[in-house]
Amino acid sequence: MKTEVGTITAIKDNNLVEVKVGRHSDCMSCGACPGAENITITAVNTLHATVGQKVEFEVRDANIVIGAFICFIMPLLAALVGALAGRFAALSWGYDITQAEIIGGIAAFALGLVGVKLFDRSLSKAEHTKPKIIALV
Repeated sequence: MKTEVGTITAIKDNNLVEVKVGRHSDCMSCGACPGAENITITAVNTLHATVGQKVEFEVRDANIVIGAFICFIMPLLAALVGALAGRFAALSWGYDITQAEIIGGIAAFALGLVGVKLFDRSLSKAEHTKPKIIALV
C-alpha cells in the first residue's frame, strides 16, 4: 500500500472527503492528471476528519496498476483488434486491406476510449477502490 499526506478541503456525502495532495514523483512522470502542483482526490473518511485537517491516506497498489493498465493499454489493444478485424473484413469482402485496417483500428480505439471512460465512472462509485484515511497528521 502506498501512503500519502494531504489536507481535507471539503466533506462530501457517504463518509467521503476531498483531499488536496501535492504531486509526487509518480504523478509528475505520469502526467495523466491536469494541474500544476496539487491534485484533489476523493477519499473515504474513516476517522471522521474535518475540513482543514492534515491526514495520511493509503492507496492500494493494485488499484494504481489496474487503473494504469485500463487507461493506457486497453485502447491500444482495442486498436490492434480493430485493425485485425478490418483486415479480415477486407479479405472477406474484397475491400482495400490498408484502409480497412486503418478504419477498424481508429474505430476500435475510439470505442476503447469510451470503455475507459465508462470503467472510470463505474469505479468512481465503488468505495473499495477509493483511498482511505488512516491517520491524522
